[in-house]
Amino acid sequence: MAILPMKHIEIIASQKDAKNIVDLLQRFGTVDVTERDQEDVTEELSLFPSKNSLTQLEKTSASVDHAIALVEDYSQVKKPFLSGFAGRQELTLEDFEARSESIDETMKIVYDIEGLDRKISSERAAGIHAKRQLDAILPWEKLDIPMQFEGTEKSCCIVGQFPEHYNESSFYAAFCQNYTAMKEAEAVLHADAKQEELTIPEFYIEIVSSVADQTCATFLVHKKDYQDVMATFRRMSFVSPADPTKHAPQVRIDRLTKRMKDAEMNVEDARLQLHAYADKLDDLYFLSDYLSMRHEKYDMLGKLLFSNKTFILDGFVAEEDSQQVVDALNEKFDLYVDLRDPLEEEEVPVKFKNNAFVAPMEDIVESYSAPTRGDIDPNPVASFFYYFFFGMMLSDAGYGILLMIGTLFVLLKRKPEGNNKKNMMKFFYCGLATTFWGFMYGSFFGDLIGVISTAFFDGSRWLPPIWFDPSKDPMKLLILSFVLGFVHILVGLGANFYKMWKNGDKVGALCDVGFWYVAFGGVAMIVLPMLLPMLAGVSIPDSCPIAEIGKWVAIAGVAGLLLTGGRNAKGIVGKAIGGVGSIYGVTGYFSDLLSYSRLMALGLVTGIIGSVANMIGTLFGTGVVKLIIFIPIFLFFHAINLGISALGAYVHVNRLQYVEFFAKFYEGGGTMFHPFTGNTKHFKIKEDN
Repeated sequence: MAILPMKHIEIIASQKDAKNIVDLLQRFGTVDVTERDQEDVTEELSLFPSKNSLTQLEKTSASVDHAIALVEDYSQVKKPFLSGFAGRQELTLEDFEARSESIDETMKIVYDIEGLDRKISSERAAGIHAKRQLDAILPWEKLDIPMQFEGTEKSCCIVGQFPEHYNESSFYAAFCQNYTAMKEAEAVLHADAKQEELTIPEFYIEIVSSVADQTCATFLVHKKDYQDVMATFRRMSFVSPADPTKHAPQVRIDRLTKRMKDAEMNVEDARLQLHAYADKLDDLYFLSDYLSMRHEKYDMLGKLLFSNKTFILDGFVAEEDSQQVVDALNEKFDLYVDLRDPLEEEEVPVKFKNNAFVAPMEDIVESYSAPTRGDIDPNPVASFFYYFFFGMMLSDAGYGILLMIGTLFVLLKRKPEGNNKKNMMKFFYCGLATTFWGFMYGSFFGDLIGVISTAFFDGSRWLPPIWFDPSKDPMKLLILSFVLGFVHILVGLGANFYKMWKNGDKVGALCDVGFWYVAFGGVAMIVLPMLLPMLAGVSIPDSCPIAEIGKWVAIAGVAGLLLTGGRNAKGIVGKAIGGVGSIYGVTGYFSDLLSYSRLMALGLVTGIIGSVANMIGTLFGTGVVKLIIFIPIFLFFHAINLGISALGAYVHVNRLQYVEFFAKFYEGGGTMFHPFTGNTKHFKIKEDN
């Protein structure tokens, strides 16, 4: 359980073996390749030009992923429950190479799928366009002449619409009013001209359709009156048809209706063809992973230096994997491989190796920051407290059992890998700790057993707490939270002592940590006689002066801090100020200790809300009716309580680790180990041993 020691590896090989060497390293997935940049380029060595290849691979991968999404959508493939957690399918190297030979055929399927998608888009667009045209011409459905009909030898035909509702008589009245107003305006402009008697032009009108805000009509008017009639129509906001037909509107309507039906049929036909590609999804998944691996290869090649005939690859490999990599390379290729310990100035990536209990904590540490060379692996010391504190904050046996059942189902049924597996294991242990604290507090879905016993039976059954009920003795829970927080801080200081001692700073470990341990040990001895009766019901005999001894132990620790805190300062005054400054650090420890009150707050709230939910569920009805009402209320409120409380526990337990615990010994700022491998989603290659 530690940070694995690393070896620097350098490979110099012939260009003709580059592809096979890269393939081998990718399958092994144990080498973190160092990225080269332009500073490493010389006259003899240059970077591999991989940019164009990467761009093309990204475009092709996007097309494949789009094709997969289309087939999954249109075929409505039902994925197994929680399939997102499922592990990848294993392929032997022979199977992988055999399937790789059909990549071109699968790519043709991708092009066909994209063609069908374009067809669906174009047909839908055509259907929408036809629908808009149909909506525009439907008001003219009853017109039995072409909309482009211009009239006869002596008459003009006018087809158009007005933005108001008219019938024949109301339209004629409006026309007369507008015509008169128009002529009066003309008379004013031509006051000197001889005024003629006003005569309303005659015309034939046929209302084709009329609704609240639109009237479609056709008119026949004598050619000599055409200009006056049209001028009057314009005053009435006349609009000609935007797309007049050469035939009667019904012909156009029939054509548009048919085009819409054809578009629907074409879309449905394309959908059925996409649905038929459901049995090709496995090949498409393989193609997606294949392209992903190709992208990883070209990305890695861009980090290598090439000469005319050779290439250079360097990086880091875990010491325990190094010999296997070297042996495999030497067995299959003629090359030069150099293994050495990292140099002091080199930034070495960090790789954890922990047991099943500790490993789920690794992503929490990685989310914070990777350790540096001087750091120790914080996972072993942090894991127990992480699970322990999470359970203390969620603190309900029912919720804990649900967490364990849910995570076990995913682990056994879906067999997740990588971080998914670690997260499932992490929440399984959190569920285990939650179950433990739930029984210690007597909380099982709040006070469910007691409520059911009282509401539906004789009230004789309850779940007694193994230790105490926080709702009845919150002060005891608060003191317990501070005690556990104190222990957590001491463990953090102990980890710092170990780190400093390991790195050769033994004086600093003794002075900066050891004396704090002495001081805190004395404080613990002073308060122990008061805390034991409250927490465990045990009293220390008066004949044992543990508090008196603790007082002198604490004084000795403080004296040591005063005398050594300024040891690196110059002059007596500087040393004295440094000593006093080290004692002032107790305020930081005190504020950190107060933060652990959240263990009490969240643990108390979870149980109280659960009990309130149970009480609400039993307020209504009697007998079977009460049971019918109780069940949905119970499920609803406890689902919400579990979600909110689990989220709160997760957030606050991370805070306790990051702020109160890691600050005592952990620096971070390093780089995690990222091996060159195939980051695939569906398949993985099983390397032959």
